[in-house]
Amino acid sequence: MTIDQNPIASAGEHLEIMDALYRFGTGVDHNDPALIASAFSEDIVVDFGPCGCKIGLKFPLLTGHETVVGFLSANAGSQTTSHVITNGRVHVEGDVARLRTLVDATHLPRGDHSRRCRMMNWYKVELIRDERLWRMRHLVIDNAWFTGDPQVLLGK
Repeated sequence: MTIDQNPIASAGEHLEIMDALYRFGTGVDHNDPALIASAFSEDIVVDFGPCGCKIGLKFPLLTGHETVVGFLSANAGSQTTSHVITNGRVHVEGDVARLRTLVDATHLPRGDHSRRCRMMNWYKVELIRDERLWRMRHLVIDNAWFTGDPQVLLGK
């Protein structure tokens, strides 16, 4: 199913599903590993590859909750970031949801805001319902545009 086909999520489902991305973005922005962890399923797969290729970086495929949360938490600790999530389109089939949204992300080295990397990324997400929360199970990040120094993303 493509992201533009039915069934479209109800307003309540839409907000509950988008909350997984809000927990992820806010967790990174506030350096809150517990909030970051709450956004992902145990079998999460994160693919930064499409984004990395467009900005001249290579990122490994990240698999598993511990690996993903560890990577994002370490990154959050070394940078000042802001994430703005917009234009989300959600489709639900039972306990699985698919989401496509835009995320405007700005990354600055902590303590040196003279350099930055700002980017607009497409997020393609598959989520699963886990009791009362939706959690991301598969996340692919592709870059629409960027400006600045991509090395900032590597903590350099």
